[in-house]
Amino acid sequence: MSVLKRLQRLTGEGQALPDESGRSAELSDLRKRIDAVLSRRPGGRMSPSPPPFRGPSLPLEECVSGVEITTAGGRFFCAETAWGVSHHHGCRCIGDLSPLDMKVVSTLANDGALAGLDYTRGVFLDTETTGLAGGTGTVAFLIGMGWFKGSRFVMKQLFMRDYSEERAALMFLGELVQDRQFLVTFNGKAFDVNLLTARFILNRLADPLGGLPHLDLLHPSRRLLRHRLDNVRLGTIEGAVLALEREGDVPGHEIPQRYFDWLKRRDGRLIEDIFLHNRLDVLSMAALTAHLTEMIAAEGTGPARRPPQDLLAAARLLMHRGDKDGARRMLTELRSASCPVTVCQAGRLLSLIHKRTGEWPQAVEIWEEMIAQAPDDVFALVELAKWHEHRTRDYEQALNLARQALHVPPLPVPEAEKEILLRRIARLERRIAKARLSY
Repeated sequence: MSVLKRLQRLTGEGQALPDESGRSAELSDLRKRIDAVLSRRPGGRMSPSPPPFRGPSLPLEECVSGVEITTAGGRFFCAETAWGVSHHHGCRCIGDLSPLDMKVVSTLANDGALAGLDYTRGVFLDTETTGLAGGTGTVAFLIGMGWFKGSRFVMKQLFMRDYSEERAALMFLGELVQDRQFLVTFNGKAFDVNLLTARFILNRLADPLGGLPHLDLLHPSRRLLRHRLDNVRLGTIEGAVLALEREGDVPGHEIPQRYFDWLKRRDGRLIEDIFLHNRLDVLSMAALTAHLTEMIAAEGTGPARRPPQDLLAAARLLMHRGDKDGARRMLTELRSASCPVTVCQAGRLLSLIHKRTGEWPQAVEIWEEMIAQAPDDVFALVELAKWHEHRTRDYEQALNLARQALHVPPLPVPEAEKEILLRRIARLERRIAKARLSY
């Protein structure tokens, strides 16, 4: 078949057309199906219409308190807000959020560069954008930045009233960040900072964010809170951890369309809710940072340290970060918990710390206690079998423990672990047989 005929076959050129009315019906049905799919996707074609505001459009300044700022790159709109020590954000009070222990913050971020910094020189950053896809077509039309200043938490929100104001807003952002030492975001490493970096490059401006130490709260939140949450979205954390319930908050997937409608109608009421949404996001990041630092602080006594499963998650994070002493303190405390499952999990982790640091008597004591309390504890049986095989050379005892682990009721040992146990048993049997022949 020639290339021309293949193209005609693919495109349908030269073929008899179906009845026009039938073709129109098919196209109409297809459009309905596409619209139905898009209506279920955030940011899809069927995004909700803006609120039906009555009367003429209101100027932005009547809806959002702010001023116009002029830079070498032009003009843009800036709103500033400050909260005092008595302001409550969910169950947290602004006065309780600081000072932040920067050594603990560095552990959360897994970045030692944060340890010696001043917490008042950090900036909590969040953006509202024209889409979530990223790339050169996505713009951060609202940039929210907050920081601790004395006993208050202050915030500036840089708003592009039109695309032409982007350069001015970015230049002002660069000026604000000059005296900042580190960043705090929520999923900012994957989205916000990358997006802003791209916008600085496209506007031929130096990127002030790329070299700053960065705490992305999403990653420690996964490690510390995943055990008790369906997901670790900021909104979920607000409700479950910070006891914050947003009333009438604009859904995140509506925000791009709100901005597009603003560009057409210039009604400040379309933007007012987005400013509030952005402020709440930044405040939540500050509150969450304080909460997570309390969870893993060595001497923390706040409510964040009380739940045993939270302490267990904190100990796991400390182990992962290499802070064995901090993890050991938490796990030792958990060994006296009332929940048998928590005690067992803490014992396993604590014994591994002792094992890795060469504190064998302490590790063996834990394994023996675990077997005394639960004779079917496969983990303790296997670890004690390893101890007797490689350390005491008591092959008979190691063999008995390995066989006991292999036949733990009521559930069989997983296939992968079973293969390892069978190889261990065979090796021990050979060693025992060899030792008997040598006598």
